[in-house]
Amino acid sequence: MATGNRNPENFTSLSPIVKAPITDTLSVPLSQQGRICGFFESQFYRCMEAYGAKMGRKYCDLEHRDFQECVTGDKQKKRADAIREQRCKLFLDGKIAKPYVDNHPEPGQFKTDHFQWNRIN
Repeated sequence: MATGNRNPENFTSLSPIVKAPITDTLSVPLSQQGRICGFFESQFYRCMEAYGAKMGRKYCDLEHRDFQECVTGDKQKKRADAIREQRCKLFLDGKIAKPYVDNHPEPGQFKTDHFQWNRIN
């Protein structure tokens, strides 16, 4: 049974009981490779491979946190909320004329190109 932040060895990752070619095929959609977070996933698994399952929990914590942040985007959401609250506060205090910028893109119109510097053509 797991207590605190210590996990039993059996529950550290999802791995099939029987290894077959179909299990490798079905595991591809669960990975982040080819997506924005693929780099962080590969760094995390590279670190886990170097240290193993037990020591990797201790030494690969930074890679794991980076990977989880990329997947969930929690810090980015908190940062956007803090900026919005600060602009609203400045608008209510009368320090700025409008709460939002005039030429701000509509939600869903701006798509970042994360792979613009390392394209494979």
